[in-house]
Amino acid sequence: MGSLNVAEIRRDFPVLKEKEIIYLDNACMTLRPKQVIDAIKWYYENNCACSGRSLHKLSEELNESIALARETIKKFFNAHNYELIFTKNTTEAINTVAFGMKFKRGTKVITSDREHNSNLVPWLVLRRAGVKHFAVPSAENFEFNLESLHKMLDKKVKLVSVVHISNIDGYRLPIEEIIKLSHDFGAKVLVDGAQSAGHIKVDLKKLDPDFFTISAHKACGPIIGCLFVKKELVDKLKPLIYGGGTVSNTTLNSFKLINDYRKFEAGLQDYAGIIGFGEACNYLKKVGMKNIEKHEKVLTAKLMKAFANIDNV
Repeated sequence: MGSLNVAEIRRDFPVLKEKEIIYLDNACMTLRPKQVIDAIKWYYENNCACSGRSLHKLSEELNESIALARETIKKFFNAHNYELIFTKNTTEAINTVAFGMKFKRGTKVITSDREHNSNLVPWLVLRRAGVKHFAVPSAENFEFNLESLHKMLDKKVKLVSVVHISNIDGYRLPIEEIIKLSHDFGAKVLVDGAQSAGHIKVDLKKLDPDFFTISAHKACGPIIGCLFVKKELVDKLKPLIYGGGTVSNTTLNSFKLINDYRKFEAGLQDYAGIIGFGEACNYLKKVGMKNIEKHEKVLTAKLMKAFANIDNV
């Protein structure tokens, strides 16, 4: 689409046909278009098999659907240099990094001071193991303080883990500058993209984070998460859980993990969710991420203008 046709887009969302509502809770959960709902229904009505562990026709068909969805999602985020790991949500994705990076006592982790609990509590827990956590204080104008980050960075900082767009106030951090500055000091960077994935165009090749996490349910998709990990870092990251589908060989006394995304996807996965998120990416691509971002800026400007006319706001 060249521009947003709001009336046409609203017709894609069944819940908006049934209820006369103005939905303002997208930061928590977006509504789903019919295209995504149909993709999920396809799995339950026409397949409902296991992927990656069976040899029958339905399983082979599902293998192809999952592979296509994985490739669609990676292409949408321009993430061909990354392994795509499906998780329960962004929270699980961040925890996979937090408890898989093998932090040593005395190493440092830096976040912003406006993180969601999912990108704060894991680091507070790791303090018990001797990991030092620091939060960059916002500047007086409430923007991210790059100068303060610069002063806090040193060779002991192993990870900088920051939100892309804050779920508190919608503030967009200067993520490109944060990533470059952190890399200059040898630190890895995790970006919590839960609030950016469905609102702005995200190009992981251009951004160059080491880890990027998202929740599909904030981007017109099902309740499922994703963790993008640079391919060269996969062997340095431990899985959060272990089990079926993660190993290439086992005995009663030993096991060998598969050294790609599969070592992180233990057990049966949310196949309907994966397929549904692939379709959500197709839908967002059709609408156009630049169109979405432009439309949101127009709505925000209208809202701010209206607030300005209300006393004590």
